[in-house]
Amino acid sequence: MNKIKKCILVLALLSQSAQAQESTWMFGGLSSEPSKIAVGVPVSFLSTDSEGFEAYKVGAQLLPLYQHGDNYSGISYQFNKYTQNGWAKEGNQLGLTSKVINPRTALGYIANVNVNSLGGHTLLTTDSYIGFQPTSSTRTEFILSREWVETQNALNNGIYYTLGAASIEQRLLDRLSGIVMGGNMYFSDTNTRPFFRLNLIYDALPDYGVNLQLRYRQYRDTNTNVANNYFNPNQYRETMLAVGFRKLIEGWRISGVAGLGSQTINSDGSTGTQLLEFAATSPSVASVFFRTRIGYRKAAGFQGPDYTYSYFMEELIIPF
Repeated sequence: MNKIKKCILVLALLSQSAQAQESTWMFGGLSSEPSKIAVGVPVSFLSTDSEGFEAYKVGAQLLPLYQHGDNYSGISYQFNKYTQNGWAKEGNQLGLTSKVINPRTALGYIANVNVNSLGGHTLLTTDSYIGFQPTSSTRTEFILSREWVETQNALNNGIYYTLGAASIEQRLLDRLSGIVMGGNMYFSDTNTRPFFRLNLIYDALPDYGVNLQLRYRQYRDTNTNVANNYFNPNQYRETMLAVGFRKLIEGWRISGVAGLGSQTINSDGSTGTQLLEFAATSPSVASVFFRTRIGYRKAAGFQGPDYTYSYFMEELIIPF
């Protein structure tokens, strides 16, 4: 019961923060329009990597307060399964979720608090966000995430992380923006990972939604002597050039990015990295709401600099 009370308190606090920013923001699913009832089924996430690790997450949502695909509140259930070279582990997750995002600006809040049980371990998890625009040329976002570390050793040992981060996006020139993000990951095995990211985005062809990006990220692990639960170098740096695309087409929000980069791990020589992502979201007020994202990443991992990771996610919501 205490966990449920904490969940409700977190959702309420985020709702109050949103209302303080803009009077039209309300608790997800509540507005001047009558709420509907909706179900999200299936809501799924699949991933695989070059080390043979695979994750399968399939769930459903019951949304008694539903306005549209970016404004709702309800409960969620998710079944999780992880496999790698004959090893497997399964678990369940039950939680509360609330969301109010402005489809035009992508600002608002996402709040979810879940009880996740896996292999005899139980963890209170979240993947929450709040974003607002303090000035006409500035966006500010805050992120809070808590989750299992998804490697075989870490899942066997019940290792998890808590991540807190903040970012500022500033319009520098008419077609040039900069994004600065900083934060820290706190691992339950005593390691911490402070990180920093910088993106410069130039709207090369604004009429076509095409932009050019310069991306930089770095992090370091404060304790590299912990058990071999996950990839934890002393220092990691990556610089990437990318081409991005974002456009509204017949009400659908379509976006993607393709990038090539260079990474440095500790004092080793540089090696190449790659990034491919594509996302599509149906109109928020469509009779059936659908969102999908697919991605591929090549970067460093346990077995060297050529680790690859691919994922697919989809969300289907049907209102009544």
